Amino acid sequence: MKKTCKRLLVSLMATVMLFSLAACSGSSNQPASGGTPASTSPGGAALDFPKQDITLIVPYAAGGTTDLLARALTTQLSDDLGVNVIVQNVEGGGGTTGTSQAVNSKADGYTLAICSNGGYLINPEINEVGYTWETTTPICIVSEIPIALGVAASSPYETLQDLIDAAAAAPGSVTYVSPGANSTPHLLVAAVGQQAGVQWNHSPNSSSPAAIAELIGGHIDAVSVNLPTFKSYTNDGSVRLLAVTGDERDPSYPDVPTFKELGYDFPASVYFCIVGPADMDPAVAQRLSDAVGTAMENADVQDSFTKLEFPMSFTSSEDFAARIPGDFALYEGILKDLGILS
Repeated sequence: MKKTCKRLLVSLMATVMLFSLAACSGSSNQPASGGTPASTSPGGAALDFPKQDITLIVPYAAGGTTDLLARALTTQLSDDLGVNVIVQNVEGGGGTTGTSQAVNSKADGYTLAICSNGGYLINPEINEVGYTWETTTPICIVSEIPIALGVAASSPYETLQDLIDAAAAAPGSVTYVSPGANSTPHLLVAAVGQQAGVQWNHSPNSSSPAAIAELIGGHIDAVSVNLPTFKSYTNDGSVRLLAVTGDERDPSYPDVPTFKELGYDFPASVYFCIVGPADMDPAVAQRLSDAVGTAMENADVQDSFTKLEFPMSFTSSEDFAARIPGDFALYEGILKDLGILS
């Protein structure tokens, strides 16, 4: 009888231990109802973010490239973050007014800016705009785009060398337009001119369609702008491209040489990035970066980027931060070579 009771007691204790182990296993940090695991801070505590709507400042007019990219992301971002992500257009200063407003806001992750590398890295180096890249928190890059130099189809310039030869024969006679003074497309052609030993006449115009209309009308000689902007004009045959940036020719333009193969190795591109104020909680920056990365995997978002003809080039917060010093050194060197910086 005693042996029987002892066996029953041992069996009962084993059963209790099994249930206890199962309960401990079930209480690990697993998502409930199939959801995604909660984000955690560096200390391991659950991240209580976001709790309110997020403002994404576009430092340009509604309907422009940056605005369209932002709006392509926000619906899916809102779904993933569980709060509204609201686009706010704040124009002025070549993109620096809105960016400054965002990066000088409270560093809580609820106010961000989406801007180009020109407004983020280059303009603050030349002008006092209320921020530098060192006073921001990089969140991510969403798209990186080659730059192209184009002429009207009726232009006598068939090649980049033709354009250079014309500028050499009559210094200052060849006029090109870019989206703005000290923008990446401007610096590209300026650097090419310096290397070739010729003097261009640069005319900034923030409206790419207006600049291309001037080009087709024969009022200017060339336009330097991001490659997708030329798409409809190359499709209808009104514009001819002379060169494009990149290590290899663009698949959409296999007959257009790269600047690099023509001897002008300027590793330039226009990229669009999301940034926030300095001293943001790294866990918040990572949460936002992850959310953008997830949004960019969505089929509707991918379709929107495809229709805009902008490649999806996601770079995480960590990788973006690691890249910035090299990009800054590149542009700083070019600005000094061109005499824009001392």
